[in-house]
Amino acid sequence: MRGHAATMVHCAVTLAESWQDRQRIDVQREMSLLTQRIVVRSLFGNDLADRDSRLGDAMAVVGREFGVELGVGLLTPSWVRTPARRRVLAAVATVDSEIDRLIRARQEAEREAEDGEDLLSRLLAARDEEGGRLTVRQVRDEAVTLWAAGHETTSTALTWCWYLLSASPNTRARLTAELDRVLAGRAPSYDDYDRLSWTRQIVKETLRLYPPAWILPPRTARDKVTLGGTPVPAGTTIWCSPWSTQRDPRWFPNPDVFRPERWDVERPENVPEHAWFPFGGGPRTCLGARFALVEMTLVLATLAQRFHLDVHPETVTPKAGLQLQPAAPLHATLHDRTAQTTR
Repeated sequence: MRGHAATMVHCAVTLAESWQDRQRIDVQREMSLLTQRIVVRSLFGNDLADRDSRLGDAMAVVGREFGVELGVGLLTPSWVRTPARRRVLAAVATVDSEIDRLIRARQEAEREAEDGEDLLSRLLAARDEEGGRLTVRQVRDEAVTLWAAGHETTSTALTWCWYLLSASPNTRARLTAELDRVLAGRAPSYDDYDRLSWTRQIVKETLRLYPPAWILPPRTARDKVTLGGTPVPAGTTIWCSPWSTQRDPRWFPNPDVFRPERWDVERPENVPEHAWFPFGGGPRTCLGARFALVEMTLVLATLAQRFHLDVHPETVTPKAGLQLQPAAPLHATLHDRTAQTTR
């Protein structure tokens, strides 16, 4: 994580240096390009040049069509090739071909004794208990999962974070004060993660209100059980929704209010285990949870140290697709704090 944290901060600093005071930006697009650059460097050890747009565009298709699948798709047999499913299959083929190409390139580099420290190299070097390697198919599946989860979910969460901060002047002022106190004008590092307590609380509260994974993949009850007093026969399909649970007033007073202070370790609220579960829970908890939390915190610290993002007063509603994203582009005006100080 220490090495990946340096990559996160470097990419965020590069983005901040490209921004200008009073510039108007598409927040979601900027965050998507940033997190994609971070995960590509962390996973594959390089930028993909123009190829990263192919991967990003393909994943956008999957996310867009997932909403359709949650509608009529659930009532249509899997063998029916609807237009949405054909578009998804074509997008998946693009992702697979690009990842396969990267795996082959990494294998060739390793044959030439160019050991890498990126995650792809670690996957290729991994051994099981009997000394066996992962198959190319397994490596590809792991790489695709890490790339997709590390890119889209984090960029979506950061987008919602800027939206909430723009509407919460007091929260943003406290964030600015913490960044000035802890960082004193320098770029953050992995060692600052634990020191940036208010920044982490903002991230956690954002994930409570707007969890990118608003519903988790369904599970099937292996045995007959009772959940919350409700009998669940064996074979029942069970869906879990962080969106619903994390806005339940039984666990979170004033659940629709953005209150990062509810996560203050010195004044903890009694939140039951798994009432907050944007990364899932149990043995299937998201492997990249720590990566995402560190990334969101350090990226937010790096950019907020330099800029305030004032989201334009447009009606913002969430749209449930593969991720919980704003239904329309989220535009903001940048305000350079250093330029304001100079003036």
